[in-house]
Amino acid sequence: MPAPEQTLAALHARATIRTTEHSETHITWQHWGGEGAPLLLVHGGFGSWSHWAANVEALSQSRSVWTVDLPGLGSSGEMPRPWTTQHFAQLVFAGWCELIGDEPFELSGFSFGAMVGGQLAALAEEQCLRCSLIGASGFGPLHRQVALLAPPGPEVPVEKATAVHRENLARLMLHTPGAIDDFAVCIHSDNLARHRFRSRSMARSSDLADILPEIQAQLVGIWGACDATAGGRSNIEARRELFLAAQSGAEFYVVDGIGHWAMYESPERINRLILGE
Repeated sequence: MPAPEQTLAALHARATIRTTEHSETHITWQHWGGEGAPLLLVHGGFGSWSHWAANVEALSQSRSVWTVDLPGLGSSGEMPRPWTTQHFAQLVFAGWCELIGDEPFELSGFSFGAMVGGQLAALAEEQCLRCSLIGASGFGPLHRQVALLAPPGPEVPVEKATAVHRENLARLMLHTPGAIDDFAVCIHSDNLARHRFRSRSMARSSDLADILPEIQAQLVGIWGACDATAGGRSNIEARRELFLAAQSGAEFYVVDGIGHWAMYESPERINRLILGE
């Protein structure tokens, strides 16, 4: 069996890489092929396209799947000021329109990427058909900040660094111990090594709650019942009320037994919800 680093590199090699140039930065995109409507997947904070590593191949069976590295993260350029979710969304939407023009599309965002994705969906108006938001930040006091161990630096021995990554994945990202596998650790450590932009303080804003009523796409909320950032079932249900207040026909799903990184922990189930199946 190949090492997780080899598996991740082999998966990345299957994508077609595109770059869009902006006035103060550049954005890197990965196209995974597939037929059907374009589907844009937006990763979470301290992440990259690889937050979707468990999903891209299956989703590309029925959609033209794209991932993006947000500015300040992954292979993209730095995030220019102002450091707001609105500015992130404006930059990403401008690049997205270069790639697909005015073609209708679907979108799914995870965590901080759901904040950006919600803003982008609002900008896109009727061009965005379906907007599924997974473990979304941006609900003000409903959000819970999780205490984490300090990320290990390059001088820390591999075994000790791996133990820290596993502990932090257990605290923040994944509920089931079996989901904290070598591949998850590889993705997490690689993303931490490449991040420059820190988004945790932005997660406590109400940016997504405020923009929900402006989204014309079919709204879909998805939470793992054991999401450490959610603040418990009562806070998840409070989010459901906000979705339904914004759009009476909004879909809202709570998936038992999984945590924050829902699409990694339960990829088949989450893929179906993203696709509306």
